[in-house]
Amino acid sequence: MTRIAKLAIGWILACSAISLLSLPAWGDATTTEKPTHVIVMAVASDQLSLDVTTGPSTVCNLDTACNLHLGVADNVVKDQVKLLHKGDHLQIVYSTDTKSTDAKSPADVKTFTLKAWCVDSVAPSPWSRAWVLLVSAGACFLLTLIFSGFHPTQLIISEDNRYSNSRFQMALWFFVLIASYVAELLLRVVWAGWDFTGGVNIPQNLLLLSGMSALTFAGAKGITSSKTSAPAVAGQPVAQKKRADKPNFFLDLTHDDGIPEVPAQPAVAARAAVGDQPAVEAKPAVPAKPAVPPQFDFGDFQMIIVTIIAVATYIVLIFNFFGHVEYSKLITLPDVDTTILATFGLGQGAYLTKKAVGNVGTS
Repeated sequence: MTRIAKLAIGWILACSAISLLSLPAWGDATTTEKPTHVIVMAVASDQLSLDVTTGPSTVCNLDTACNLHLGVADNVVKDQVKLLHKGDHLQIVYSTDTKSTDAKSPADVKTFTLKAWCVDSVAPSPWSRAWVLLVSAGACFLLTLIFSGFHPTQLIISEDNRYSNSRFQMALWFFVLIASYVAELLLRVVWAGWDFTGGVNIPQNLLLLSGMSALTFAGAKGITSSKTSAPAVAGQPVAQKKRADKPNFFLDLTHDDGIPEVPAQPAVAARAAVGDQPAVEAKPAVPAKPAVPPQFDFGDFQMIIVTIIAVATYIVLIFNFFGHVEYSKLITLPDVDTTILATFGLGQGAYLTKKAVGNVGTS
């Protein structure tokens, strides 16, 4: 279970506890207050207390305090307080204890103890979430159009005029990640207010997934470069990929490059060195080899499938995550599970292995 899921379950249980704690108690009913909406002002470094304010909209009187110093006695609540930051909007339940400081001249002193809390949130409609995602994706695509000179496909087309698998998966995953980040920023500003601009973190598995995409692209380029430079250093002919007449999206991403036609080579008779003419070794005739058309390649295919599954799964996760915009100064985007991370890594590894053992001119 990811950290986000654990936090979500914890906050649901906390909100349920708030509802239960707000019910009349069997004993002294005055010790438990009704749920109160507050703003965090400060949290003690030892998580044993925090200062909150009920905000300017609350009328302060003898029964309602605008500023509270809450103690934390329960260990579970103490662990949860670690997640709070200054400016978070909470719904809390706290108890009030009245004590006398001096028996001769009694003076009532109230102490407040935090019992439960959950972060306030607002729930955008599904249509609102869809529109925010479309707007953020459109903005990212518009920037791509502008900076690419209105030729965005050049980002995923390699030097041989073919669509590159490593470029495609890196560009697709980066686009989804940055569009999700921009959409979350937009949701927080529109639904929570300008005070909640920023404060969006990227979880660990998501960073690893993005790093794998970049490493796969760099690794594929490095393998091709090393295979190209090795024959040149040894004085042998350098194998080059034949440039395609025009890119074909589905063919290039799921098929190999094929084998070009090899023309027939006539036999060469041996000849001794004469004057400045060097000796020539005898070579047999080489028959012509017909061209082999591009073949369906499993290494390329599985990489595309794994990338599409990871992207589709994350889009569903992010859409559901947008269902609640929390009034929290610091949030974390939903993380992908370890199964997707492992599958993605295996797909990238298989692709790089195929590049390493394949021929420069055909893989």
